[in-house]
Amino acid sequence: MAEATKTEVVELDEDGQPKRNFRRTLEDKANTAESQLAEALAELDGLKRTEAFRSAGINPNDPRQSYFVKGYDGEIDPEPIRVAAVEAGFLTEGGQAQQFGTPEVVAAPGTGEAITFHQELAAQQRIAQAGVQGQPVVPPDLNEQIRATTSEVELKALMRSHGYEFDVQD
Repeated sequence: MAEATKTEVVELDEDGQPKRNFRRTLEDKANTAESQLAEALAELDGLKRTEAFRSAGINPNDPRQSYFVKGYDGEIDPEPIRVAAVEAGFLTEGGQAQQFGTPEVVAAPGTGEAITFHQELAAQQRIAQAGVQGQPVVPPDLNEQIRATTSEVELKALMRSHGYEFDVQD
């Protein structure tokens, strides 16, 4: 028996191209919408996770704390995150970020007194900042000290002790 062959009629649009099936077009649009929805939901979950860590006191952008963020797989709620961060040593009981490593101790110049590296760095930054501003470093009570002097010799000695030089002939 001879089989009947089905021939599909292909409709052409105004450019001479075959028209797409209306159903196929709708399926393509639905697939695109589903993929966009999945991307948006993934981004929303990431933002919720980041906000939960920030609320718990963890900075996801801190290189040390990012290890905790990447490794944490518990409940995404600030309180359980905070508890886990304290247990792991990333936060202190007060919610402050834990400082890792021991501070380097150096001798203070000229005194031999032990100070931390961070204290020395802060002092150097204050000195540099004073130089940038171009203002002389004057103790706040210098005017009172000047008023307290009783003679010209005392005044000159006081001013020299603060770095002022006089080129006055006696």
